[in-house]
Amino acid sequence: MEAICFKVPRLDKETVRVESWDLPYFYDMVHFHEECQLTYILEGQGIIKVGEQWETFSEGDLILIGKNTPHVLMHDKKYYEGNASLHARAISIFFSKDTFHQVFNQIPETARIEEFLEQSQFGIRIKNNETRRIGEDLKQMVRLRQVPRIILFMKILDMISKNPQYGFISSSIPHVSGKEDNIKLKRVFDHITKNFDKRITLEEVAGLINLTPTAFCRFFKLRTNKTFSQFLIEVRINQACKMLSNGNFNVTETFFSCGYNNSSNFHRHFRQQTGLTPSEYKDQVMNKHNMAESA
Repeated sequence: MEAICFKVPRLDKETVRVESWDLPYFYDMVHFHEECQLTYILEGQGIIKVGEQWETFSEGDLILIGKNTPHVLMHDKKYYEGNASLHARAISIFFSKDTFHQVFNQIPETARIEEFLEQSQFGIRIKNNETRRIGEDLKQMVRLRQVPRIILFMKILDMISKNPQYGFISSSIPHVSGKEDNIKLKRVFDHITKNFDKRITLEEVAGLINLTPTAFCRFFKLRTNKTFSQFLIEVRINQACKMLSNGNFNVTETFFSCGYNNSSNFHRHFRQQTGLTPSEYKDQVMNKHNMAESA
């Protein structure tokens, strides 16, 4: 089966994307994406395929998948039988190897990390008895934002690259095709990030890549594991967080500037994405800012 070109929904100016998964089972189509992927298995077991090679994974395993490397994590059969007591839980980090290459190229002390990332195209796994400390740092990354998140991630990469117990999943570099889908998705992503403050219709974005709305919905969900509306909400709430963090915008100004025309939808989506109301989020940011100034 040919691998699907997957588009990781990284937001504008998001160098490192962190996702916390709690699902019946992971995305189960063989796929590849431009970003490297570092996944820490919190709960669940199954098999991972990289290229033509298969290996098992289980709770505590740490897996690094390279840029444009076809792969899939599939759970054991019992996870697909609707057993509500079984969970597929993980923390996954998505990042651009090319971006970090530009940084590491200026820092000779990071040569080991850069070499390690080059090897990630074979798929790398570190078994659970070696990953507990790294796993705790990855859990902390879920709560961090902006520069503190990037600093901790570089520390994690350094720790992993020094670990003598890692092994390769595949013995050869897998071949990929079908990257034209990525070009189509980039066109859609660019349109959304430039026009999130306006009304964006499904027909409008489907027309960008010459698909019907129904075909576009299938295309987008298969290659992002999100619906179009979910991604649009993420982009808008991400921008709202930036505006509220700036301190110069009140809640009403923020939701109008992010493409919302009523406050109830904005407040509901904001709480879904952040766990806080807009006012609580702004107060939290301001309190941290005041504490930093007084320190």
